[in-house]
Amino acid sequence: MTDYTILSNTAVGVGGLPSGATVTALRDNPIAIAEGAVGAPKIQAAALDITTAERDWVLARITEASVGSVGTYALLKSAGFADISPGGTTAGSGLRYSTAGGTIQAPFTAPSGTWRCMGFVDISGANPDDTTVFLRIA
Repeated sequence: MTDYTILSNTAVGVGGLPSGATVTALRDNPIAIAEGAVGAPKIQAAALDITTAERDWVLARITEASVGSVGTYALLKSAGFADISPGGTTAGSGLRYSTAGGTIQAPFTAPSGTWRCMGFVDISGANPDDTTVFLRIA
């Protein structure tokens, strides 16, 4: 990532010659802004040219994702023996596709990849609940 350099008001004076460091900053700063470098100004939403066509393109990519693809969500039941907190990750081999009631059906398909827990899996206590929403992250 390109570093962002803050330039003083005197770095580029009228009639003066800028230093090599100033010229480098003038070249690199727009790149650093676009990359979101530390200390760089953030691009505001009003500056983005978002059209209906672009929105539709993004939505089409989402709707074309197949079940279990990276970036998709699924209601899964834990096949493990440990609680999973929100944000916790687990291998798909320890999960099964489930109904909201926690029912799984043969052939007990396990999703592939790594999944992030978006709810809470509580396998202990008087009312264990091992089914929640997961996000595939890898």
